Amino acid sequence: MTTDSRIAETIADPRWFPLHFDASRGNYHFAFIPADVHRSLAFLREFKPKASETRIVPRSAIAGAVRESAPLHFILHSGLGGSTFVARALAQPGVAVALQEPPVLTDVILYGRSRPRAQVDELLSEVAGLLARPFAPGEAVICKLSGIGNGVARAMAAPRDDSQLLCLQNPLEQLLAAFASRGIGGRMAARQLAIGIRNSRLFAFEMGDAELLDCTDFQLAALGWLSIQKMMIAAAEALGPARVTSTTTGELMGDTSGTVSAIAAHFRLRLDDQWLESGVFSRHAKSGEPFDPEARAERLTEALDIHRNEIEPVVSWARKVAEKAGISWELPHPLVVQGA
Repeated sequence: MTTDSRIAETIADPRWFPLHFDASRGNYHFAFIPADVHRSLAFLREFKPKASETRIVPRSAIAGAVRESAPLHFILHSGLGGSTFVARALAQPGVAVALQEPPVLTDVILYGRSRPRAQVDELLSEVAGLLARPFAPGEAVICKLSGIGNGVARAMAAPRDDSQLLCLQNPLEQLLAAFASRGIGGRMAARQLAIGIRNSRLFAFEMGDAELLDCTDFQLAALGWLSIQKMMIAAAEALGPARVTSTTTGELMGDTSGTVSAIAAHFRLRLDDQWLESGVFSRHAKSGEPFDPEARAERLTEALDIHRNEIEPVVSWARKVAEKAGISWELPHPLVVQGA
């Protein structure tokens, strides 16, 4: 196979996935990831392809390449609130494939730190075109974003009239309880959430290093949560209720079947009743172990009770910060669940 035909094959075949973008050399790094592997992955960053399953394609080859395009939908979320669960539930074969937090978007965001907005938007449009390649006729593509990935959803979706967005809010007290339940690792993740958003220049607050050092882990997590809240609100206001809807983790866990069905309708997906009854709701989206929403709620309630003296003051403080910054505590365009 000649180099040109190999590049053309890579760009045309969605199984060759743009895992990374090397801005210094202007190359995409593709990895061979079939649809069934996407459906089994919790995070694409954890996928480690073999050397024989990787290809490097110059960016210059992408622009003029002809490729098919499917509806590309986005899930924005606060974190630890069921976004992976929703993506897995919607990824019925023949209906949709879910892409779990593509690391290439992190590469684009880092690229954008030193580039004009127009150049970043051009690259985002290019990446969106690669993500939107259909794995099978009639299938949509659902992109579940990372914390910083939330910040590019609006730019990627705006020029694509068939792109729909879901904003999934995990209430701040629940997020902090989830971090607390994970011990020191959870507290490190709480801090990393905010630092990652700040380093990506998506932070909603002007704060110096000294000010950040004065914040507790949970205060930083709250600032990260508010920054994501601002990203989701901006996307909802820019694209409107016909294209963006929102729900909460509590609503998702309280009526899983009804909420997922309503999200599918918003994404214009026709999920089969047998798929919804196949046990997709009874498995943990990340581990594959049995999943019980009531047991999850009990664990979080226990964590909230144990750490209440730490969590409640932070939530109260965050509400005042949100009010001062003009960030609404609630998301717009709530999801309508039939029969609710």
